[in-house]
Order: sequence, then C-alpha cells, then structure tokens
Amino acid sequence: MKKLLTLCIASLLVMTSGVLLLFALLHTRYLTPCAQWFVNQRWPQTLTFHQLEYTYPLHFRFINPTLYLSSNPFHAQQVDIWLNPSLRKQGQWQIDSLLIDGANLSSGLPSYQWPKQWALHQLAVRNIDYVHHDWIIRGLSGQIEQPQWPATTNSLPYGKLQLSAEQVYWQGEALSQLLIDADHRAQQSTIYGFSFAWRQALFSGQAEQYPQGWSLVNATINRLNITPKSPLPPLAWRQLIEKHLFHINSLDVLNSDIQQGDVTLNNVSFSLENLLLTPSWWQQENGYLSLNADSLLWQNQQWNEPTFKLELTPKKITITEFTADWLDGHVQFNGFVTPDELYLHRLAISRSRWIQEQIGQFSLPSHALSALKNLHIEQLNLNNLQLIQLADSPHWQLSGFNAAGQGLELKRHGRWGLWNGQLTLSANNASIEQTLTSQAIIEVSSHNGLGHITRAFFPLEQGYLDATANWDATTASAPWQLQLHADGLPLQLFNHWVPLPLNVDALAEFTVTAQGLAGDYPMFSHSLTGQLNGYLRQGTFTYQHHDTLVVQPFELDAIQLTADRGRLQLPPITLSGPKLNAKLDGKMDLLTPDQAMLELHLWQDCTEHHFDLLRDQQATQVNALCRSTENPSTR
Repeated sequence: MKKLLTLCIASLLVMTSGVLLLFALLHTRYLTPCAQWFVNQRWPQTLTFHQLEYTYPLHFRFINPTLYLSSNPFHAQQVDIWLNPSLRKQGQWQIDSLLIDGANLSSGLPSYQWPKQWALHQLAVRNIDYVHHDWIIRGLSGQIEQPQWPATTNSLPYGKLQLSAEQVYWQGEALSQLLIDADHRAQQSTIYGFSFAWRQALFSGQAEQYPQGWSLVNATINRLNITPKSPLPPLAWRQLIEKHLFHINSLDVLNSDIQQGDVTLNNVSFSLENLLLTPSWWQQENGYLSLNADSLLWQNQQWNEPTFKLELTPKKITITEFTADWLDGHVQFNGFVTPDELYLHRLAISRSRWIQEQIGQFSLPSHALSALKNLHIEQLNLNNLQLIQLADSPHWQLSGFNAAGQGLELKRHGRWGLWNGQLTLSANNASIEQTLTSQAIIEVSSHNGLGHITRAFFPLEQGYLDATANWDATTASAPWQLQLHADGLPLQLFNHWVPLPLNVDALAEFTVTAQGLAGDYPMFSHSLTGQLNGYLRQGTFTYQHHDTLVVQPFELDAIQLTADRGRLQLPPITLSGPKLNAKLDGKMDLLTPDQAMLELHLWQDCTEHHFDLLRDQQATQVNALCRSTENPSTR
C-alpha cells in the first residue's frame, strides 16, 4: 500500500512536471520549431508558418501562415486562434474565435470544407483583398458568428455576420465604404442594416429574403445623381438587381437629380412602399408612391415644385392631389387612371400663360391620350389663362380665358366629344390675326350623347357672332343642327385658311341654318342641307393687273347659298361698286369636291378679269374691239 501511494505521487509529479514543461515551452523560442515539427507529423504538407506566438491563457498567433488547399495555397499575414477553456466537447475541439488578417484571395474563396472534428464559434477576417471573375473587393473585414459551411464549399459560410469593405468593384461600377449586418442563412436571410456609397450617393437600409427574392425595408438613398454624364449602371448591374430583388417594402430617395429619357427631376425626393419590381404598374397589389421636387421637365414642359401621391392597385392608379406651378400659374388635380380610362375628380388651372413661338415647342401627351378609351372630368376650373400661338399662321390668342365644367365625359369608347356634362367657356379678349372679340362666351351641355350649344356669343369690333346647335352622338349617323347669325364679321378672317387669287375684305352679315349627319364624310356629304342668307358691305377687292395694284370697292346684296343633301348652289349675284361690273356664282357637290366651282368675273372698261376662287387662279383678257394695244395675257 505504501509503495502504491508512492507510485501515484510520483506519477502526479511527473505529469505536473510535463505540464509545467509544456507551459514553459510555450513562452520560449522553441515553441515555433516544436509546433512546426508537430504539424508536419500530424498534417504533412498542409500548413506552414513563419512563427507561432502564444498569449495566456489560450491565444495562439501564426505569423505568415500558408494553408495548402487543392491547387491554390491560402496565405495570410497572420492568423489568430482563441481556444475555448473546454478544449474538447461532444467529440470536437472547441475554437472560440479564428481571425484571418491580411489575406489576398486572388482566385475567390478557397474550396475548403471545415473539418467536423473542430467546432468554430466565430470566424473573423481583416484587411482581405478578394478577386473572383469580375468582382474585386478591397479592404474586407468582418466576422461570422457560429459559421456553418454550405454544401458549396467556396460559398460564404452561414451565420450572423458583420462585414465591411473599403470598395466593391464590378462591371465598371464601385461601391465604397460598404457595411453589412446580417443573419446569413440557406433560406430567409435577413440584413439588419447595410450602407454604402455609389457615385457620391449614400445608400442605407435593411432587407429580408423570401422564396421570391429580396425585399428592401426602410431603405434610403441620398443625393442620387442620374444624368447623361452619370447614367444608369450597366445592364449587368440592373440584371443582377432584377434577379435578386423582387419587392420594395419602403424606400426613400432624397435630395436627388434624375434625368432619364424625356423626364428631368431636380432636387427630387420620393418614397416607395410595397412595390413589386417584376410586374407592371398595373399589377401592383397595394403600392404607394409620393414625390416632391424643385422642378420636373417632361416633353419640354417645366413644372415647378410638383407634389403628388399615387396609390397603386390592380389595374388602377389613384392620384392624390397633384399640385405644381406651371407656365407662371398653378395646377391641381386628383383622380385615377386605368389602362384605358382617365377619371379626374377635379382639375384646376389658374393664371398659366401658354405661349408657343416655335412649332413643336409645346406638345400634349397625344400617345397617352389616344390610348385612353374613356375620359371624365367631374369638376373643371380654368381661371384667367392666357394662350398665345405665334408659331404658325394664323396667329391667335386668348386672354382671361376661363372654363367651368361639371360631370364632363369627354371620350367614350375611343370617340371624342362632350357625351355628358355642362361646360362654360369665356374669354376677356380673343383674336385671330386682326379679328378681335371681347367678353366671348360659349355654353354647352350634353346628356348621354345628346348635346346642345345653348349659347355662343362673340362680340366684334363692328358687330357680333352668335350660334346655337344640337347634336346626337348616340347613333352612328350623328345627326346635327346649326343656327348661326353674324353681323359685322370681317371676311379677312377667312383669308388665312382659303387662299384666293385676290384679297377680299368686307364686313359680312348673314344667317345660317343647316343640318346633316356627321357619322363620317360620306354621311356628311350626302346629308348637308340648309341655307345661308346675307350680304357684304364696305368691301374691297385688291388684285394685281400688270404692274398696277388695283383696289376696287364693292357691295354685295342678297347672297343666297343653298345646300340640298350635299349639293351646294350659289346663283349668279351681281356686285356693285364705282366703275364695277362683276358677277359671282358657284356650285359644289360634296361627293366630288374636285369638280366644284366658285368664280368671280370683273369687267372694267375693255378688260375682263376671271378669278377661280377655289383654285387660286386668275386670268385677264382684253376685248379685241378696244383700241388698246395691250396684248391679252394669262396669269
């Protein structure tokens, strides 16, 4: 018994001495060669290192280690290992933390499966440069808690991670100062926070992974700049985003400048909520967009301080209170739009000044309007507008223009017209070239396609023009009736649309009653029936005869133009005036308008002037019996 006790004490002393010797060895210069010999014996041709350092209690540092994995060795400036005080648990060696510092992964992540006999609780990296295909990452640092390697050995381990990088470069674009805090899983990963800079714009936010892809949550983009000098990222970037991102839960874009196509937004801020990226705008479930900007330029139209909100539901976009300063005035409207309908609850424009000095300077979105099948405006208010057209002849202008409408249906099943509603138009002043009117007014109403112009009154400088009309748009034939009376209407007004071989100026007084069908031109040309009765006063003809400009005063009484089912007839009428002998007559069948005739004959002394008013032609003939030596000529 005494010998057994002595043997046990001796064994403990030997073991204690061995442990003390090993502990002492950890602090000597012999640690490195001993560790190198042990590694070569245990894992030959797998790991080499320049130096091994130990820090109490369980911290080891490998200086310039190289790990030989497949064909590409993995080298780092240093690797730190912190062992767990419970060195071995459940058949695995326990490593609290592994830090890799100063590695250059020029061929991507190494193909390596973490050994099952080692349990790693934290993997950390610092100052890593990474290259894989076109991807370049500089200054990568971070850590992964409880890393789990996926089946694809060269993929990023699963686990809760925090990563940072000085720069990520791919396809000609660079992300700077990247930060990521995430829970990386095989499915349903979560990014608790991310941030980076791209072209001086700052990006931040969160994201969640679903089976369909990623969803942005509480994301913010500040000072985004998209212009021709700083365009959208290459197609590969957009395809990468579209491949992985399917939904925006919430995104705020702040203080940005965007120029894309014919749209320019200056200092714009907008918010997106619950938007699906793959479907079109018409396939959103419950999306939301709000926007405000210093200015919006679209189709050569500038809108200052625009603000609006959109609610997107299947096949419907609701517009909530669009407001903007436009053409020195103000615009407000709200309503909704579908793929084939625009319905505005209210449209108000006040004090805007529309001036067109060049053709094409202003253009309406005609393509979008033509695509609409139905257009409604429940309440229309246009107040004190000014419209000036100087780009083409004849020039015209409206000043103090107002419009008030209720329940307006302006397009039905692709056909324009006033199908329903009441509309009043007025202007303080209006003009076409030299023809002026003031305090003009038009009142129109319609009920289910049965329309009425109850009042149209245009005061003139020396008279007035008033009219009433009715139409029925509910049938294919579209019957209509018109009653019109004019007094003191300058004929010079029509010279801008009807080219004549002579200049005609006079004041007209006439009454028109007409009716017909407006379904199409054949219907119109077969049905136009009515008459015009009137006369011309204070008239002058001005025409060129050889080198002489002739000004001939005239009067014209008892004009009677009749229309019978598309056949127009003007019986010969004699014109009176000083030294004037003239006759005017004409006829036209709307089915054959190219055979129409409207002629004016003037006889003065020995000269006959023939004017073809519809073809802008003039002929002059001298009577042979006269003593004049002037030869006949035709122009």
